[in-house]
Amino acid sequence: MHAQETALKDPAQQSAMFARIARHYDLINDLASLGRDRAWRRVVADELERGCQGLADRMILDVACGTGSSSRVLASRGALVTGCDVSAGMLDIARRRESERGSDKRPPIRYERCDAQRLPFDDHRFDAVTTSYGLRNMPDPVAVLAGMRRVCRPGGIIVVLDFDTPDNPAWRMLYERYRMVMLPMLGDLFGGNGDAYRYLDDSIDAWPGRVGVAMMLRETGWHDVACRTLSGAIASICRARA
Repeated sequence: MHAQETALKDPAQQSAMFARIARHYDLINDLASLGRDRAWRRVVADELERGCQGLADRMILDVACGTGSSSRVLASRGALVTGCDVSAGMLDIARRRESERGSDKRPPIRYERCDAQRLPFDDHRFDAVTTSYGLRNMPDPVAVLAGMRRVCRPGGIIVVLDFDTPDNPAWRMLYERYRMVMLPMLGDLFGGNGDAYRYLDDSIDAWPGRVGVAMMLRETGWHDVACRTLSGAIASICRARA
């Protein structure tokens, strides 16, 4: 791991970095996912809905919730969502969007600031847990998955969404070249945060993808692990049961 990547995985450094790019974070995900980010988040909700036999009144923890994009999808299906993130800047946007949501009937989302490696929730509190694009940025993803296992009720499920590496060599080279150029360019365009965007690109390159996530899930006591690729394997979803 490069020294810069190691430094940026420090929770305090990450909080500051994500605060700087919070206003454009959803655009980053849209571009990095080739416009598939919203569809992928709906797939996460579908997986949770199947695993929980419906989301209405289910207590769901959305770890590293960022600006609340995944939390809002889950709440729209009736889930009682708690979103947590280390970045105050990200949560400021999530809370503002929650306050602006209007008069829809979905349950309100509760947002809390915390370090995902030390989740401040009681054992077995949630019916399911999830994280989208967050595990890759954790200094100790195994500790995060172990904590998510602790707060999930027995028999509950976890769903992890993150970027992955395409199996097809030509498609992998094309996508990686696109991402390598696009993300730093966005950083320079939006306020001179090119280094932060290069870190995001580097973190995707260094991430072990669905194979690594599946291994970490089993290591931390999750079972019935299953993975599926999305959009030519530029992303993947891993699901398991507590």
